[in-house]
Amino acid sequence: MQLSKLFRRIVELGIEADPRPKKEIENILRKHAEHKKKLEGNEKELFDDERLWNPYSDSRILHGKGTEEVKSLIVGIDVETPELMLVDHLMRGGMKIDAVMMHHPEGRALADLEKVLPMQIDILHSVGVPENIAEGQLRPRMERVWRAIHADNLFRSQRAAELLKITAFNCHTPSDNFVWRFIEKTICTKRFDTLGEILKALLEIPEYKEYARRGNPPIIVNGAKYSRPGKVVATEFTGGTNGPEEFIESQGRAGVGTILTMHATEKALEKAKEHHVNVIQCSHIASDSIGLNLLLDRLVKEEKMLTVQEFSGFVRVKRSK
Repeated sequence: MQLSKLFRRIVELGIEADPRPKKEIENILRKHAEHKKKLEGNEKELFDDERLWNPYSDSRILHGKGTEEVKSLIVGIDVETPELMLVDHLMRGGMKIDAVMMHHPEGRALADLEKVLPMQIDILHSVGVPENIAEGQLRPRMERVWRAIHADNLFRSQRAAELLKITAFNCHTPSDNFVWRFIEKTICTKRFDTLGEILKALLEIPEYKEYARRGNPPIIVNGAKYSRPGKVVATEFTGGTNGPEEFIESQGRAGVGTILTMHATEKALEKAKEHHVNVIQCSHIASDSIGLNLLLDRLVKEEKMLTVQEFSGFVRVKRSK
């Protein structure tokens, strides 16, 4: 499969798993097209045409023309210059690697991370938080994320891939959509009497079990094993990065009893304690592996010659034959 076709398919699958209705995503893309028509001069020249078909600004091809034939992937969670040098070393040693598939964004994908955060408004609305409240709380957080990223040296890894002549792309929100949907179905729709029962259920999932074996299990960071869960949600599995701490209070007021998250800040935990919202921190990298695995299962089913090598924290678990 050509790189461009592979990446477009990843975006399509991400849309299928997205918490938002497909019509809403199509409306977002349409608005980008309408906005472009109004631009002139430098604004038109600098417009990112990928926004016309890819709603995930934190996922893109970082190095490659798109015509490269991809049959073998090496997949990692965090891939920066050291990992790319490892890939170069492996290729020189004879390992067949056509492209690097990284999860967390680098380069231009990282520069645009804050642009995917608005989907969190829809996720919170689905659990009972009014849209106007979620939007009002999210906007300052988006600005903080943008300012922090704006000051970073964003393009080191992207340039390293160029110099090493390694085809590379990243897949962030599309695969996070998959793990969000999986946790919603596997955990959030079921009845549990205690948080301890939720931990046991999480450890039945192969990626969490493997990371628990390595010393990185899901943990209760607010509440106790005997605590009653109440309404359980997975509102922090997709949407770029953590939302504002104020989201905790809003979810508590909307009737949420337990939040499943990949990672929680200390300020978020203070809010959780204040408003008596339980929080279970599911292993971050194990959660990322789940999303990537579910996505890769779909890709391999459609492209049977595609092979996958794991590195940089990714653990391959196959769920479909």
